[in-house]
Amino acid sequence: MQERRLYPRFPWAHSVRLRGARGEQFQAMSSDISVGGIGLELTRESVVALAQGGHILGPGDHLRVVLPADVAGGRGELDLRCRVREVRRVSQEKYVAGTWFEQLDPGSEDVIDGLIEVAQKARWG
Repeated sequence: MQERRLYPRFPWAHSVRLRGARGEQFQAMSSDISVGGIGLELTRESVVALAQGGHILGPGDHLRVVLPADVAGGRGELDLRCRVREVRRVSQEKYVAGTWFEQLDPGSEDVIDGLIEVAQKARWG
């Protein structure tokens, strides 16, 4: 199978908050980050509650990933609009999702670039 990623991903495990279209909120863990999006580790409860067009969260659904202030470079929480690209079940209670960032403002882009730089250094030294 050929890799089809537009941007390289870097391991980046941090606690994040998810917000759904109806105001639902869940804690989750990020798994990786790239210029284009963020990978997430989700519970079954969150995948069901955040679903917008079916029984579980799926491609095309929208959510917000909120990075805590300590991760967002000290400028307060960073609220990122994301669109789900894929969701995979890895166990009965655990899912992984890949998301794309939507409409990043220049300040948010700078924070993401900084996080990627830190992740690259951690990975490659």
